[in-house]
Amino acid sequence: MKHLLPFRILLAVFIFSLFASPLLAASPADEKKVKKIVMMMNIVAIEYGLAIDKGEIINAAEYEESQIFLNQAFSRYQDLAKKSPASESENSIAEFKRLEELVNSKSDPGEISVGVKRLNAAILDQFKVELKVEPTKPVSLDNGRKIYENRCVLCHGAEGNGDGPLAATLDPAPAVLSDPNITGDEHSNPYDNFQVINVGIANTGMIGWAEFLTEPEIWDVTFFIRTFSNANPVIPVVQGDAADNAAKGIEDTIQQTRDYLAQSLQLFKDGDTEAAAEMAFDAYMIYEGIEKGLTSKKKDLGLQLESSFSRYRAEIKRNASQDLIKSIYDGINVNLGEAQNVLIEKIGFTGLFLQSLSIIVREGFEAILIIAALITFLTKSRNADKLSAVYSGASIGILLSFVTAYILHEVLKISRVDQEIMEGWIMLVAVVALFWVSYWLVTKIEAAKWQSYITGKMRNAVSGGSLWALGMVAFLSVYREGFETVLFYKALYLYAGDETGGIVPGFVVGCLLLFVVYYLIGKLGMRIPVKWFFAVTSVFLYFMAFVFMGKGIHELQMGEQVSLTAAEFAPEISWLGMYPTWETFIGQAVLVLAYVFALLYTFVIKPEVETQQLQSETGKIQNDITLVHDLVEHISQHARRCEVFLKDTKDQDLKELSEHLKEIDDKVHELYDHVSAVENRFLNEFDRLAQSGLAVDEKKGLS
Repeated sequence: MKHLLPFRILLAVFIFSLFASPLLAASPADEKKVKKIVMMMNIVAIEYGLAIDKGEIINAAEYEESQIFLNQAFSRYQDLAKKSPASESENSIAEFKRLEELVNSKSDPGEISVGVKRLNAAILDQFKVELKVEPTKPVSLDNGRKIYENRCVLCHGAEGNGDGPLAATLDPAPAVLSDPNITGDEHSNPYDNFQVINVGIANTGMIGWAEFLTEPEIWDVTFFIRTFSNANPVIPVVQGDAADNAAKGIEDTIQQTRDYLAQSLQLFKDGDTEAAAEMAFDAYMIYEGIEKGLTSKKKDLGLQLESSFSRYRAEIKRNASQDLIKSIYDGINVNLGEAQNVLIEKIGFTGLFLQSLSIIVREGFEAILIIAALITFLTKSRNADKLSAVYSGASIGILLSFVTAYILHEVLKISRVDQEIMEGWIMLVAVVALFWVSYWLVTKIEAAKWQSYITGKMRNAVSGGSLWALGMVAFLSVYREGFETVLFYKALYLYAGDETGGIVPGFVVGCLLLFVVYYLIGKLGMRIPVKWFFAVTSVFLYFMAFVFMGKGIHELQMGEQVSLTAAEFAPEISWLGMYPTWETFIGQAVLVLAYVFALLYTFVIKPEVETQQLQSETGKIQNDITLVHDLVEHISQHARRCEVFLKDTKDQDLKELSEHLKEIDDKVHELYDHVSAVENRFLNEFDRLAQSGLAVDEKKGLS
């Protein structure tokens, strides 16, 4: 046994070495953070070198930027160091503090540069991260040009001269990328540009693009901007072509997503549910980079993955069983494999045509249904003169869809998380408008309203707030679908590359199909009895509000704006906006209860209250009729008496007065008989209406 001891020790060491290396290496998320810290420190050395000369500040702006980058890098490192033993971070923290003192005392730039290199080497070694200073995938200048034109030209100008449309509004002004000192091969190297594009520049309009672009994309735009000052920029040779590059990017994204998921599963098994949920969210954020492209090509798979990520996080937070978590984890990995095949699959004209057609029909169908229903409603309710409200709302929605998509992605450069949050809030605002109009239509179904509708008084009901609400529903329906559709087409164009021939024809045919749907709904709607059309439209708008409520809350959950609590009993039906979380369930349940109450109030409570009010008013009318009856009888008696007194007089005036009194007596009796008849008819009509529940025969021209 003693002879086996050394062997066991060696075996243990060997096994530990197999598993220790991955554990000591930084996670994909941490690796990205480490690289950013190192890049920021490199910029510190560069900026400081331009700011200080012989202990004097020669460029205050550069000096301030070096201080800001140093503070930010130190703060990021301290957050990252919490995941490592304190002993491993002590030296680096001390070096950060030493560099702060050197910078504040305006020490020699050479000393700062040496300190930064030493610190960066220590950080990279601590987290086992390898920093590559050249691209690992083939560079595409064409892709770099597209990115530059979409994201950079507004500030830096078409030729990189810093004269873009927004340049005059920025202080300090955008960098002149055509300056050889910035992008020239003789005075700079591509990695310097790469670092700046990654982390941005403090206190300027230059943001860090690492949150929005992948590393290959940043390398593409890096080498493109170097064409401004280099006739023949030196581009490193990397095996592969553009198609291989795109496929490799998709493969890397999915692999990175899987790595994050694996880490979250391990953290959950270790009992750290909070860290596991956070890592699961990071995995989803990585997947988001390809989600739009996937959804534009195969929406069902995209929605299934989004829902699975949501449930995965919810079950982790709920501390569900490991078997359930593992089951969801396995399902996501299977779907990710299918997503990779879908995304790298090459499609020709027919494929692009069908995908383009499906996008516009799929995204526009809900909006066209709502618009057609609103227009038909106004037409049937004799309010055709108010159609402009719906047309205006829809037109503004289309226009703002393009404007919003452009501003969000090309000007504000919002992240994918912020985009989901915005979509969620738009849907919740739409819920309010849809529910209000749905309830308003329900109130017009009540039978007592139809007589006033037929006589034209109903036309006054569609005014003011009601008309504004109809316009708002049209706007939100189009706007919510519109800017999302723009983003889907953008993703489709990016994934199509140069082969985009089928996209426009697919879009045009899709628009024609939507017009056919609109036309058919209008024709069919005009044939349906008004009462039933109002009922169907009300239910449809409520249904859309129900779906938007679930999807809106779900989008906010994916953006971590709303808590996410798993509900095992709740079904997952994404097209209904139903997800297995308490938040979406409660939101939709509240909407169901609100609609049920609206129906009860409209068809049970309100008619009962109105019946009681009518009975009360009837009693008052009966009392008034009795008073009139008594007054008429009293007048009649006085007329007869006066007639007797004046009957035998010879005075002509008195004779005429006698005749007039006789006429008054006749008219009073006639009025008495008429009032009695009206009273009897009114009571009979009231009894009939009360027994029939205020029903009105629809066959009298109400259809």
